[in-house]
Amino acid sequence: MYNDKTTGITHFAVRLCYALLAAAVIAFPILMRAREGDWYYFVMIAVHGKYLIYPFYAVVPLGYVALVSLDRLLSNIKKDIVFDERNVKLLNVLTVCCILAALVGSVSFVVIACIYKSIETVILLAMGEGFMALVVRVVRNILKKAIEIKEDNDLVV
Repeated sequence: MYNDKTTGITHFAVRLCYALLAAAVIAFPILMRAREGDWYYFVMIAVHGKYLIYPFYAVVPLGYVALVSLDRLLSNIKKDIVFDERNVKLLNVLTVCCILAALVGSVSFVVIACIYKSIETVILLAMGEGFMALVVRVVRNILKKAIEIKEDNDLVV
């Protein structure tokens, strides 16, 4: 068994994110109705929430799919299942989730900018999601190549 504390901490954080995302889904409409002076008042949500709520709820399923993929990937790593095609597939799922979230964010930014007003945060989030898709894709490609090298080495022995 693979024993790395950072993997365990990351696995815990991913599982914590299940609950945090569910809490955000419940809290968003409540936070939108907050008034200045309320302890739970967040300017971004209270002022711009009506523009952000639909894109947020559009990416929540992608968030859960990404979390499940990360959870499975970390479970595989803990079980010493590293150079495995299943992990490549999980990284593919993560890439697709990031790309789709970036698309939702980009389209949302354009719609918000054209119809209402510009909210730069939306495009910044979309750019971050797109960048994460690139990072995950690079890791996936490295893993794919490592699997090929491992299989070639296994054939030689």
